[in-house]
Amino acid sequence: MPFEGLIGNGPALDRLRAALAGGRRAHAFLFSGPEGVGKCRAAMDFARALGAEPRLIERAEDRQVIQIEQVHEVVRELAMTSAAPRAVVFDDAHRMSEEAMNALLKTLEEPPARTTLVLVTHVPDRLLGTIRSRCQTILFHPVSDAELLDLARKRHGLDEDRARVLALLAGGSVGAAADLAKSLDETIAAARDLQERSVSGELNAYIEALGKIKDTGQARDRAKRDLGLLAQSLREVLRSRSGQRPVLASASFVEKLKKLDEDEIAARIEVLVDRQRMIDLNANVALAVEDGLLRI
Repeated sequence: MPFEGLIGNGPALDRLRAALAGGRRAHAFLFSGPEGVGKCRAAMDFARALGAEPRLIERAEDRQVIQIEQVHEVVRELAMTSAAPRAVVFDDAHRMSEEAMNALLKTLEEPPARTTLVLVTHVPDRLLGTIRSRCQTILFHPVSDAELLDLARKRHGLDEDRARVLALLAGGSVGAAADLAKSLDETIAAARDLQERSVSGELNAYIEALGKIKDTGQARDRAKRDLGLLAQSLREVLRSRSGQRPVLASASFVEKLKKLDEDEIAARIEVLVDRQRMIDLNANVALAVEDGLLRI
């Protein structure tokens, strides 16, 4: 059965099942939605259900984009006549260079017989409008907290509190949940350490340690993670006012911040989220984090 084991996104998968059951279907699809919700897995399953052996096109590890040469090779192969169904899945299709997209466009305009193309992306706006307009869009959405909780308990064997932390931090992403499960205790410990440092003002050691990370990409990922942990901790402070028991925010953190009004807490969350965006825009990591933490 296609799509077996995929979590969530029932409406999207139902549309694909209907396409498989129908006589005529689109020759090109755009699977659009957040990262880590199963889009590529669904695309590969869909292609196999069509009777094809899917070819996966993705950027090389040492490249920032899908190269035009990769697309040219696909176009040449599809130009050859074939009696068997064929399918090509472009993962992170937005990473195609503009030249690569234009090279693919003619194939989308004049698709070969028995050929299906699936473009997978979490940022569809980066694709050329002429590409998007020639694809049938299948929208994927974040997986619900209830589904992530069930996944955390059954697949990852977590107890209730740790399962709730995983669902909280995964942000609707099954992929993120799988990554978090590997180091959840370490992540919780990091969150509690940051909470303590932010309310005590003892940030120097943390900032210095962050500055010593040689790999710029690793430093940025760590900083974004830590800012996100604090933002989620503050959201738990807000939710605690309606009776929800925090699982990530420590009791002392909640106690120290509950005196603030809701607007002030919301403003601090926005500062942390804004500093995450600044890091994505190549702001100085240490300065962005220090500024964010000092505003807690």
